[in-house]
Amino acid sequence: MPRLTLAGAFVAALGLMAALLAVLAALVLEGSRRSILASAEKLRDAAARRVEGQVRAQLDGASAAVLDLEREIELGVVRPLDAASVESALFRQLTRNPNLAEVTFIHAERTGFDAEGNPSLTPLGRWQLSVFRSAADSAVLTRRIAAGRSELRKRPVGGALEQGTWAREGAASDPTAHLTFASAASRGVAGAPIWTDLAWSQLDASLPPEERRVVVSVQKAVEDAEGRFSGVVRAALLASAIDAVSELRAGPGDPHRIFICDADGRLITRLSAGDRLELVGDDLRIAPARLPQAVALALRGPLLDEAQGIERTGEIAADGQRWLATFRALAGSQEWFAGVVVPESAYTSELLVLRRRLLVACGLIVALMLFGGGAALIALRKGLGRIYRAAVRMRMLEFAPGSSETPFRDVQEVLSGLEQAKTALRGMGKYAPLDLVRELYAENREPALGGELRELSILFSDLEGFTSLSERLSPDELARALGLYLDAMTGAIRSCGGTIDKFIGDAVMALWNAPGLRANHARLACTAILACKDAAARLYSSAAWAGLPALRTRFGIHRDVVMVGHFGAPERFSYTALGDGVNLASRLEGLGKQYGVEAIASESVVEAAGRDFAFRRLDRVAVKGRSEGVLVYELLGAAGAEIANAAAVHAYEDAFDAYLGRDFAGAIARLSQHPGDGPSRVLLARCHDLLLRPPPPQWNGVHVAMAK
Repeated sequence: MPRLTLAGAFVAALGLMAALLAVLAALVLEGSRRSILASAEKLRDAAARRVEGQVRAQLDGASAAVLDLEREIELGVVRPLDAASVESALFRQLTRNPNLAEVTFIHAERTGFDAEGNPSLTPLGRWQLSVFRSAADSAVLTRRIAAGRSELRKRPVGGALEQGTWAREGAASDPTAHLTFASAASRGVAGAPIWTDLAWSQLDASLPPEERRVVVSVQKAVEDAEGRFSGVVRAALLASAIDAVSELRAGPGDPHRIFICDADGRLITRLSAGDRLELVGDDLRIAPARLPQAVALALRGPLLDEAQGIERTGEIAADGQRWLATFRALAGSQEWFAGVVVPESAYTSELLVLRRRLLVACGLIVALMLFGGGAALIALRKGLGRIYRAAVRMRMLEFAPGSSETPFRDVQEVLSGLEQAKTALRGMGKYAPLDLVRELYAENREPALGGELRELSILFSDLEGFTSLSERLSPDELARALGLYLDAMTGAIRSCGGTIDKFIGDAVMALWNAPGLRANHARLACTAILACKDAAARLYSSAAWAGLPALRTRFGIHRDVVMVGHFGAPERFSYTALGDGVNLASRLEGLGKQYGVEAIASESVVEAAGRDFAFRRLDRVAVKGRSEGVLVYELLGAAGAEIANAAAVHAYEDAFDAYLGRDFAGAIARLSQHPGDGPSRVLLARCHDLLLRPPPPQWNGVHVAMAK
């Protein structure tokens, strides 16, 4: 039967390509817009960072002055009781930074704190020394307050430290009563620097309001060279140094509006020369003469209410267009934010023109392509849909067989190839772990010799009495019985997330956490042992077992970091695990026969899964091939489940503690009460022997197991 080819259906596919072209054009335009806006966000963020950097530089200048004075007092360079030494240090810090309005040292002797954490001071030794700039002519002045009186040293503009004479100003209040001293010297602050918000300068209190300067100050309690409290250092920064951030621009005509505000949306910096200061509650804020609508909406919008880190970005609509807004928290300030507002059209105007032209061109192309390819598209979509659905199932690692019948020859060849690949993968799953097959398929790679170190839970099981059973059965009956048993074990292990590594006769080796990662893999391995016991019990009671005797399975489980991967010859691999941990798991399975128990787990397994299961501490054993002892446990069941021999288990663990403490007679007394318990019989015989032949002084309770 002749079939269509993909080449014949290509014309019809052009229609689909035309539709995709239109969608692609829209996506490209939208993607371009988003890319431009993302770049715009970076520009706004950069502007906010420049503001933050400038404000940080100004604030750091005041902080540096305080920290320098603190360091000089601690090192004894500045003597806090020597007014001349203090004045020299204050003068030096003020003249270094032209943006500082004042640097002040308030001295007092602190004897402790009251019940509210406020400092308790001696009545004597309270004085203040301030070096500040004159509001009238920027001359550097010094004010000294002590014993209720104030003195002022007036220097000429540019005068040196010793220039100028002292003149009395009159009565003055206690400088330690001011909030800046009390807050910095309180117990709750613990010597940390404290920043204030905008405030009128204390030193301009006698001036008219229009001549008073606005400052931001930092104050910190300091100690002398002997670690005693000496007073509080305060540095005040002129707010005019921060106002300059509103004038930051990327270039002429830059539409970005930059400002600083607080968390309540009140301005900290002026937007124009006509803006004035006003007192809002206890805070000084800017009352703008004219506030642009976009800035007003940004200040009143939700961005300042969102708790989303130091940077907040959003969009607003104002003056008939969309605006982009960014707020960035200023570290070290009184919850101030740098704000940047810019119209979206500043970035997207050229994109709008391009979009109109592109839409017209795409419309013409789509109309032409749809006219010629519409009829063939319907027929081709059915065949391509089959390939798509088959590929999706394989990507989902579903290898179930499917039909490859289709009217398209090319499509049928592709589907037949997919079915052959699924058949091969299903076959591989019978020889190698299915998870490994899926992993290789999902990663589209071939296995290669080599491995990796990974923490695994490793299980070995062995069927006790199978050799005797095999002597009674024919080869066919033996193969059938062994197949039933291994199928039950395999189903139980896989149901608990395990990977069957190999079958060794009637023995099983299984892994957890390879090839796929498994959380709580030790718990899954313990669960698998209980599931294997249940599966074996169901098998032995079923009609399929044909009346054969029920057999006992022993298990050994260990958790360790081993090498896992592909090992073997270049032409034939085996996915397995190698290492001392694997050998130990095998030896633990063999120990079960010596102690008469079914499941033995190492201490590392109990550490990872102990709270979900009941274990009996069994022994400290150095298995064959190892020199160090390992604490081993018997897996009794799930946590909370009833334990058949609970009394024997508790008595055994008490006896084991006595055994480790060399109290062999006490251990014998406890173990003799449970002669039917296998571990008790083993430890009882060992204690009798040790009682007759006491161990050497360095004996640590480790039993050396000679047999595998």
